[in-house]
Amino acid sequence: MGDLTMDFLRLMLMAAMLLTSLQGQAAETAAAPVPTTAVSATPVSATQEVEFLRNPDKACTDCHKEQSEGMHGKHGQATNPNNLAPVTCTNCHGLPSPQHREGVKDVMRFSHSLKDKESIKLYPISEQNGVCMSCHEPKPLREALWAHDVHATKLTCTSCHQLHPAKEPMVGIPETSRIKLCVDCHSKQHAASKARQEQSKPASGKEAS
Repeated sequence: MGDLTMDFLRLMLMAAMLLTSLQGQAAETAAAPVPTTAVSATPVSATQEVEFLRNPDKACTDCHKEQSEGMHGKHGQATNPNNLAPVTCTNCHGLPSPQHREGVKDVMRFSHSLKDKESIKLYPISEQNGVCMSCHEPKPLREALWAHDVHATKLTCTSCHQLHPAKEPMVGIPETSRIKLCVDCHSKQHAASKARQEQSKPASGKEAS
C-alpha cells in the first residue's frame, strides 16, 4: 500500500513538472514579436531618393505675386546644368538677405541696359551677364548668332531677352524682325552720336558775332 502511494505521488509530481514546462513554453511563444511583413530577399539600398513636395520658389512668389504661377517659357521647363535640377528663382537671382524687403542690394536684378541706366550702376553689365553665362556657354551662343559676341560686354542679355515670359520674343524671330531690332537700336545710337557731333562743332562766325 505504501509503495502504491509513493508511486502515485511520484507520478503526480512528474505531471506537475511537465505542465509547468509546457506553460512556460507557451508564454515565451506569446511574447515573441510576430513579423508583419515578409522579409525581402532583395537587399535594400541605404540611399533613398527624397522628393520635395514644397515649391522651391514659394518663398519668392508669396511676395512677388506677378510670378505666382512660376516661371514661364524656356526657363520654366529648363534643367540647371550645374546641379541637374529644375531652374529656380535663386539659381539666377541668388539668395535674399534678411533685409531683402528693405530694398538692399542682395539679389541680382536684371535690366535693360539702354533703358535703365541707374540699374546698370548698381548691377553692372558684366555681373548681370555673368549669371546668364553660368548656364549659357559662349560657344553655342556664338554659333546661334554672331551678335551675341559683339554685344556681350556692351549690353545686358535682358536688353533683348526676357527671363520668364509666356513666350520668349527672340525664339524663332523672323530675319526681318531681327534686322529691325538692330536698326531700332543702332538708329537711335546714330542719331544721338550725330547730335553730339553737332553740339561739339564750333559756332559759325556769324553766330559768334
